[in-house]
Amino acid sequence: MRTLLLMLYLWTSLLQETSLEVFVSCRTPEIFSDYRNTNFKQEISPGHGGLKVKIKSRTLRLQNLNHVICTDERYLAAQGPAVSRVFSQVRLNALSVADYLMNISHFLKNQIEYTEADLPQETDAVLEQGKAHCIGYANVAQALLACIGIVSHPVNGFFLRENNKRIEPVPHRWLEIELPGQRRIFYDPQYQDFSSRYLVTNLGIALDSIERFQGVIIRKNKKILDE
Repeated sequence: MRTLLLMLYLWTSLLQETSLEVFVSCRTPEIFSDYRNTNFKQEISPGHGGLKVKIKSRTLRLQNLNHVICTDERYLAAQGPAVSRVFSQVRLNALSVADYLMNISHFLKNQIEYTEADLPQETDAVLEQGKAHCIGYANVAQALLACIGIVSHPVNGFFLRENNKRIEPVPHRWLEIELPGQRRIFYDPQYQDFSSRYLVTNLGIALDSIERFQGVIIRKNKKILDE
């Protein structure tokens, strides 16, 4: 039932837009800058003792991802048996990018257990052990997308966990997917959607080198767009 409700929500005609404005007390503001793509926008304003960040995003609307897919036989042939086995599962009955992405989400939700244990996060290792953290989830999804010729890139940043109006930035990794028409969208294989509670770091920044920092919510808003 939970999976069915997730699928119905993802396929709904209603589009959810969320906005979040926060102030974070980061001592290294140079690791952040403005960023935007089709379903995400981040604006950075330096302030005294930290950064003011305005974030706006829209949930994925799978109806708009109706591109026909086909297998990249050359890439698939170079993969190990674990990737080939999972690909045969997620490719089944998938006619479009929307179908395929939904199948990937379903597989990750039901077959990969989240863990913070210090385990290998390479794609083959994750599929064999059935456990991963955000890096492993991103690696698996990226490999499966490549099996149908879709290019994606890992994105480093933070998931902004809220607790009584305060923000705890949690190091995180997700994907940016390249689509036809020069569209780029964020997709989080671990949480399987996208919201405004993300903060993107600049390329080449190692998350484990960033000193932990905190933040507060200035304002937030959520609305439904019937488009």
